[in-house]
Amino acid sequence: MVRENTGLPGQPDAPESPLRQILKFLSSMQLGIILLLLLAAISVYATTKEMNVAIGSIYTSWWFVGIMAFTALNLFLCTVERAGPIWRQVFKPSRAVTVEAIKRMPSHRAIKVSRVGSDPLEAAAGALAVGGLRVSTQEGPDGTVVFGEAGRFGHFGSLITHISILLILLGAMYGALTGFETRGGGYAGESFNVPEGRFQAAISKVTMEYMPEGPQVRPRVISEVTVTRDGRVIKQGKIAINEPLRFEGISIYHSTFLWVPHLTITNPDTGRTEGPVKLYDHDRYFYRDRELYIHTLAFFPDFTMNHQGMPTSRSYATNRPVLAYQVVYPGGTKEPWGLLELNKPLTVETKNGPLELTMVGFENAAVYSISRNLGRPWLFTGSVLLILGLYMSFFLFPRQVYAAFDAKSTSYLVGGRSRNKLGLEQLMDRIEEEIRKRKGE
Repeated sequence: MVRENTGLPGQPDAPESPLRQILKFLSSMQLGIILLLLLAAISVYATTKEMNVAIGSIYTSWWFVGIMAFTALNLFLCTVERAGPIWRQVFKPSRAVTVEAIKRMPSHRAIKVSRVGSDPLEAAAGALAVGGLRVSTQEGPDGTVVFGEAGRFGHFGSLITHISILLILLGAMYGALTGFETRGGGYAGESFNVPEGRFQAAISKVTMEYMPEGPQVRPRVISEVTVTRDGRVIKQGKIAINEPLRFEGISIYHSTFLWVPHLTITNPDTGRTEGPVKLYDHDRYFYRDRELYIHTLAFFPDFTMNHQGMPTSRSYATNRPVLAYQVVYPGGTKEPWGLLELNKPLTVETKNGPLELTMVGFENAAVYSISRNLGRPWLFTGSVLLILGLYMSFFLFPRQVYAAFDAKSTSYLVGGRSRNKLGLEQLMDRIEEEIRKRKGE
């Protein structure tokens, strides 16, 4: 790569400095395309992984963030390099051109007329105005030139698209470096810690609202949560589906809900009772009197048996609550699973002696997805700008048309340029028709 020598004639061209060569490479469109394709390929690969694995090992990894940073640098340099020429093209277009320049334009034609008149360019200016162009006249090297333009802000489409992608990349990097995603939850009276956000959340209430369609439709669960840090309340409110609790760039979303049965366990030999204990599905409680675990399998609010003889629930209504459980010994040996109905004590025979199980109640627990993405405003702004930039690039077509009059051949020379070649040809046809109409041709 060489640049034009400004010294004496005959001197060899001076090579570009290493810094200039590096900047030219970093701002090249070819490099940008390669980096964007690489990011797209990695993102496609990440979709084949489990979400938490993809976030932890790919999207927040140093090498992925590094590729995004390199891509952002390329877009920034490319944007800076293109900003000046685009600005001049929009606000300071070249209005004075030669006749030869008009003839070399992508679309041009000579319109011969028989009548000239005192001001031949008046007809050209009127024709361009009828074509929807903003018209001005300028003295050029070969005489007066009529200049018309429309849709000039469409030139900013590519620039805004570059800026939007740059904002999206910066937002993604900022979110990856400062964000997190985790889970938590519980029933009323429980709390959970979020070390990544340095806060605790206490659940004070969990309620269920059935849908108007009936209990067969998944109900709406609402919970009340108080968020504290170092004993100071920083946020308090309700959480439900599509109604997260937001603070400090952190969002606590309702993910799902669980049933939590209350069990009492009694040793018939001694009469000693433990509980009630609250157990989630697939939870275990170690009962020392018999050296075994009570393993909860599933809770069925409206119990029934399907045609295959397996327990299921007819609806979300608590018409017949039943708990499926299993006795498990420390070595891993298991007893057959059984069913426990509400307030109906059941004596279970185990190899360590009998025990009595009673489900004395149940309640709901809420499960939350907790995330922070401080880059979300950048992502939102970048997405809006991306839509705007694509619209300006594909629907706002800048058009520039020049017209001059050749007195020797009594012809109008009209030429123009635009990204929309078909639209430009239609515009040129309209201008020619209007010129001939005004000249009575």
